[in-house]
Amino acid sequence: MSDATPCPRCGAGSRFLLSPHDREGGPAAAVRLCLSRVCGVGFTDPAPGDAPAAPAASPAGEVEDRLAARIVGAGLGHLIRMLPRNSLVVDVGAGSGLRARVLAERGMRVVAIEPDPLEEMRAHAMVSSLPAGRVEVVRAGVDELPEVMAGRTAHAAVMWHVLEHLHDLDAGLRSVAGALRPEGLLSIAVPNRESAEARAFGARWHGWEPSRHRWHMDEESLRLVLGAAGLSVDEIGTRGGWGYPSGLAYSIAPGLDPQVSPRRGLLGRALAAAMIPAAAGARIAGRGGQLVTIARYSPLR
Repeated sequence: MSDATPCPRCGAGSRFLLSPHDREGGPAAAVRLCLSRVCGVGFTDPAPGDAPAAPAASPAGEVEDRLAARIVGAGLGHLIRMLPRNSLVVDVGAGSGLRARVLAERGMRVVAIEPDPLEEMRAHAMVSSLPAGRVEVVRAGVDELPEVMAGRTAHAAVMWHVLEHLHDLDAGLRSVAGALRPEGLLSIAVPNRESAEARAFGARWHGWEPSRHRWHMDEESLRLVLGAAGLSVDEIGTRGGWGYPSGLAYSIAPGLDPQVSPRRGLLGRALAAAMIPAAAGARIAGRGGQLVTIARYSPLR
């Protein structure tokens, strides 16, 4: 099916993919997902508005905190092992600050940027027990990163479930790449539009999130946009299991998503835990719910 909407990234024509459901599980009125016929990037049409940030996970209680930190550490473990101790890492879209705290606890120095004022406050609280100077939390968007860095360059940056939200995909990636030293690393996680759960749930898939997600990636289109920003892919693959069972869980029961119904958050997390075996199986089959990439900044490439 052809579509007259030009791709907002490359300007080429597009084709209609589907009309997604919203976070609550109902049809998203007058919203379509389209795919560029040239660059292959998917996009939400019309573009999402300025919706407030979905609250990031903020563990309640010591047991939940330890579990959440272990899950985050497992997701970032490979990147951390590639970096010397005391490396400078930029956490783009820091949310509640849990990821920045875990990085700092693993020996990194962190600059954590977060544009949402409420999330920025939560991030300050999350890292308040760390030694001074380990984490710098700044209220800023990706376009403000050059000013935040003030000439500093980082060994690595992380953009976990941030890329799909950016208004300008290429400008945002160039801004982050410009904050890296040559051969610096960038770890990205995005929903995988070619995942088994995306295919199984179709318009109901949690990963579409049309009210907030501007872009929808598969492996080929993610490689393309990274390359356009001077980033060469070292590794790319799907993740599931402990890394990302929530997309599967909240596709089945959108009303249990803690970001939609905080009072039902415990039930939602229990369902997500129950989905770990299925999510792990999808990962093993190469069809996990998210794409995780480590790319390297090669400005002279």
